[in-house]
Amino acid sequence: MTDFREIKEWEKAHQLTVDVYEVTKYFPEEELQGLTQQIRLACAAIPIKIAQGCDRENRSEKVSFLQLAKDSATEVEYYLLLAYELEMLEAVDYDRLVSGVVEVKELLECLIEKLSRNF
Repeated sequence: MTDFREIKEWEKAHQLTVDVYEVTKYFPEEELQGLTQQIRLACAAIPIKIAQGCDRENRSEKVSFLQLAKDSATEVEYYLLLAYELEMLEAVDYDRLVSGVVEVKELLECLIEKLSRNF
């Protein structure tokens, strides 16, 4: 079993989640139960799924959790676009956060490929 805090993919996803929470503090109050909640939950799901995958002994289960994390990252990517287009997110924050999401997705894809090759 691996300590998830030692995994760079988890570290990047965790920092992305912290950044998303910081930025979404400034979303409109009427969105607290809407887009704010959705983007936060989807983003937090990324490091959660990575951590859960670390607890799995079976490689195919690890890969499944990593794929779920990547799927959540895609969801976050969409929510960021939506927030930007609804003018709830500044361009500089949008660019920074999307860059973080893309980096996490690329890291996850590499890790998924590596684990899949070793079956």
